[in-house]
Amino acid sequence: MSDLINRIGKFNIQRDLIRGDNNEDLLKLFAKTIIMRAEYKYTKDVIEYTALSPLFRVREAAETIPEYRLECKSVYSDDGNVDIEIIAEEIRQRLNA
Repeated sequence: MSDLINRIGKFNIQRDLIRGDNNEDLLKLFAKTIIMRAEYKYTKDVIEYTALSPLFRVREAAETIPEYRLECKSVYSDDGNVDIEIIAEEIRQRLNA
């Protein structure tokens, strides 16, 4: 994985999702990332992450850091638990591989 340094990206996650109890999908995401920077954005109530991950595509030499749009939605199960589903097609395919 020598190209990991070129697999850098930015993404935002809502703060209330991180503070919740049922965030297994977030744990799977963070298990495959090296967080380089995390910054709380008060006006949007999100945490903006800059991270390295094999889930991200390889960045070109002169390219700025790509931004990945993660949509996290709550999915209610039959037993009343709330699960979080990460919706980001580029990342989801690699995350579940």
